[in-house]
Parts: sequence; C-alpha cells; structure tokens
Amino acid sequence: MSQAIAFINPRVSTNNVGDHFIEDSVKRILDFDPQRSIDIDPRKPLNPGDIERINECDVAVIVGTNLWYRHIAKLGRWMISVEELRQIKIPFVPLGVGTTQHRHEVDTFAFDEETVLLLQEIHNKCEFSSARDPRTYDTLKKAGIENVRMTGCPTLYRSLKPEWALNKKNAKEVVITARKGHDRNINIIVDELIKRGMKPVLAAQKIKDLYCARRRLPLFQRKMDTLYEFDIKPYQALVDNAYGAIGWRLHGNMFHLAHGNPTMFFANCSRCLSFSEAFELPCIYAEDKEVIAKADLIESVERFLAADYFDKFIPRYAANYQEMASFLDANGLRHNLTKC
Repeated sequence: MSQAIAFINPRVSTNNVGDHFIEDSVKRILDFDPQRSIDIDPRKPLNPGDIERINECDVAVIVGTNLWYRHIAKLGRWMISVEELRQIKIPFVPLGVGTTQHRHEVDTFAFDEETVLLLQEIHNKCEFSSARDPRTYDTLKKAGIENVRMTGCPTLYRSLKPEWALNKKNAKEVVITARKGHDRNINIIVDELIKRGMKPVLAAQKIKDLYCARRRLPLFQRKMDTLYEFDIKPYQALVDNAYGAIGWRLHGNMFHLAHGNPTMFFANCSRCLSFSEAFELPCIYAEDKEVIAKADLIESVERFLAADYFDKFIPRYAANYQEMASFLDANGLRHNLTKC
C-alpha cells in the first residue's frame, strides 16, 4: 500500500517556478497515495486542523528548496514553530533542502540560536535529513546536526534512471535561465549563441528574470522568446525538445541536466557553486551585477555547445543517486529509484 505523505511544500505559495520543478521531481520519486496525501504550506501560519491532518499521514516530507536561512522563522520562509513540531507525531523528513551563502559569508555564516533549536527539533523527527549540496551539509554539521546526508537535489534524479547519459540533440533552441542582476553577462551569452545559429529562449523562474530578454538599445526591444508560467508542462516541453540550458537558475538548469541535456552553470551564491563542485561540473562564480570577462563567457558558450565535460559527472551522478535511494530507505520512504 502506498504511503500517505504530508508534503511540507513551499510550492503552495511560491513566486518561483523552480519550486514547481522540485515538487514535481519529489512526487515522481516517491511512491505515495495521492488520494490520502496532503500539501501544507510551511511559509504561512498553520491553519486550524493542519496538525491533525499531518498526523493522519504516515510521514511528512519537506519538499526541498532553499529553506535553511540564518534565521528561518519568518513569514514567507518558515512558520511551523518548535511547539507545533512537537505536536507532530509522525516522522518529519527534510528532502534536498539547501542554504544560500555569498562570497563574504564563507567563513562567517551560522544559524542563530532560535534556528538551531528549530533544526534540532526537525532532525529529532527523522533518521536522516537530506542536504542539497556540500555547503549545506557542512553548515548543518557545524550547527551540531549529525543525522544529515549529502544526497543532491531530488530534481537531479527526476528521470528515475540510475545512470546518466548525454542526450545531445540536433536542436537549435537553447534555454537561458536568467537572473536580473546578470543581464549584461546574459546579453553576451545570447549574442554568442545567435552568432552560432542557435535560438535562445528565456525560461524565467521569477518575473524579474524577464528583464533579461530586452535590449536597452533599441529601447526595450525584445531579443528572444520568453516563457514564464506556473505550469511545469511548457518547461518540460523545452527539456524534451531544446538542446539544453545555460545560466544562473539551479533548478531550471538541473531540470535539463536530469534528462541528459547539456547544461552550463553560472553562480551568484553557494547554490549553483556548491552543486557544481560536488558533481564536478564547470561553473563561473560572480555575485549579482559583477561583470564576467567576455572571453570567459564566450569560452563557456563554446564548451556548452561542445558538451565534452561530463566524464567526471557521470560517476558522481550514479553514486549520489544511490545515496539518495539509501537515504529514502533509511527513513522508511517508499520510492521509485532503482537500487544497485
């Protein structure tokens, strides 16, 4: 019998399409009963009866995304209190949750006291939690959390295949995953792709990303097609039909990578950087509004189109896929991954 899962699901009130990618991936991986399972928004105060509804399920799963801030308890971030957690009687399992750290925080990032208490209560309710990347894993360990494993993000395993293979299609469309703070760098990437006969498409995850689709001269002329919808289907169509993805959005890129498409990462914080380091993928790091050398951007486009840099990624994917499967087993979560 499939499990009834209380999905502690930031997608419910999100303004980021990437949370839809995470949710869809988690629900592809887990074997659950959709009729008996529920979605609870952790970014808003719990409604009357929510704890009772959660306790009627077999297990609660925190659906990934970026939740482990220095100070977690804040409207729009996390609103389930320690007192409410203590009323939850079923396992409470973080799955692929991450933190964000910038260059100036490498040696100083630490959770505040209230957040450490909250994290301890969450981790008291599971065998292990799952960290999205090594930086998150290390930060939890420094806070005294011992029962954590580095699995990578569930979005990476959404194909359900235990081995990764390059799917280099003869396609002209290239997905741009953008951040507004990098519009100058994105303009160079887009121009280089067009010079090479490719057709860039901006697949936005936040509304501000659409700014990167416009040229300043001629005044605000749109330079490429755009997509921005809170519906996973058109994004899945691009994964199925486009060449691949290049840009700054971790989960937008990972969606393509999961299905074998060539993918090139840029980072403005630890999210893409730590993931890329863990899986031995190239990545250029620049904080928002930092200028990346044009020669480096051109080289990234050339490498992206050559798609010749996945040799070390392939065994990393296979090993972390098995770590994810082992983590799910340890927490009693039924799943659709293939164990070796």
